[in-house]
Amino acid sequence: MAFSSSTVSIGKSTKQTDYQRLLDNTIALKNEAIELSGIKTFQSGTVFEIKPKLDGIVTRSGTGSVSVECQYTSSAGNSVVNLKTKIIEIGDWDMDATPGVGITHGVTFSKIKSVSAIILQDNTVNAIPLNTGNSITDSTPQGFIGFITTTSISLLRLTGGIFDVTLYNATSFNRGWVTIQYEE
Repeated sequence: MAFSSSTVSIGKSTKQTDYQRLLDNTIALKNEAIELSGIKTFQSGTVFEIKPKLDGIVTRSGTGSVSVECQYTSSAGNSVVNLKTKIIEIGDWDMDATPGVGITHGVTFSKIKSVSAIILQDNTVNAIPLNTGNSITDSTPQGFIGFITTTSISLLRLTGGIFDVTLYNATSFNRGWVTIQYEE
């Protein structure tokens, strides 16, 4: 039995081994820190042993970062980099008036491997990547990650671009999130 979606029908014809596969591919959230492990095979045929650790938070309100770490070991036995993910709120940023902001990251600079940012419109209905293009035919980035220093990450928007308008000028809420992937 192969699972091709997140929906699985269980009925009289389901075998015991199918139940076990379902349980092996189910993650239950708890109100405590959990560690999951096991061998998983992806469509590429590569087998990874995955050992994710979650900080135990099921829901979050307010501000703060969430840490998720995952260690991967390939079927060839070589260890793939153990990456953690840190998500930081951008906070207030009137993008119409201010072309850039600095975000304090709290990660060892030499360990940072990837940084991205997602931006919320004032109405918080639309969220788009900071480096999005102007349109499907104009791929000019409208914003970008600037310098990454030992203490902060600079986020910048293009002057006259899609973020330099009144749809992005509110300051009473979180403008979006910066996601950092880094080595342990």
